[in-house]
Amino acid sequence: MTVILAGGHIKNYEAVKKFISGASYIICADGGTKHARAMGILPNVIIGDMDSVDHDLINYYQSRGAVVHHYPREKDEVDTELAIREAARVGSRDLLLLGATGGRIDHTLANIHLLLTAANLGVRARIADEQHCITLVTPQYPAEIKGNQGEVLSLIPLTTEVKGVNSRGLKWELNDRDFKIGNPFGISNELSRPSALITVQDGILLMIRVWEKGG
Repeated sequence: MTVILAGGHIKNYEAVKKFISGASYIICADGGTKHARAMGILPNVIIGDMDSVDHDLINYYQSRGAVVHHYPREKDEVDTELAIREAARVGSRDLLLLGATGGRIDHTLANIHLLLTAANLGVRARIADEQHCITLVTPQYPAEIKGNQGEVLSLIPLTTEVKGVNSRGLKWELNDRDFKIGNPFGISNELSRPSALITVQDGILLMIRVWEKGG
């Protein structure tokens, strides 16, 4: 698994650090470097325009073997997209984004949309924070869920329509249902068993799992 540390808010490093155990590769997207420092993590790569990071810290990590990719500030891609593309370039297929939520809502929404960028590159990506895990459900990427009975999750269409949605293991089952933007009836479903499966025939669903009590 590859972890990308983005520059968004992380309030509880202990809660987030557990997601990093087992990571084989760590990429810091610009300001995500501050999170690596706070958690005592040595990144493999630092990437971005470096407008939100202490340059002494970059030099320190570079001296410890981190590779630095410095991009101009005026560019089409945001730093997190550059990190995702770097992850795909080195062969990552399982990607976790941390520090990708909180703060400015435009940044959070942009990072959620980057899950589709990752999928188009053949990478299964998800965003996690202290309270949520966000991923996509597509025809190519069904959602196989392991959790606790009663765990809350929401399904929200990311495309105009999502057709042929089916689920097993949810309190409110979905049988060949269609979702449309503007009708968010998939909010606050629950796991009825320790495992569940969600599939779609066409379109893209956003699945947001809510950790119990933010854990």
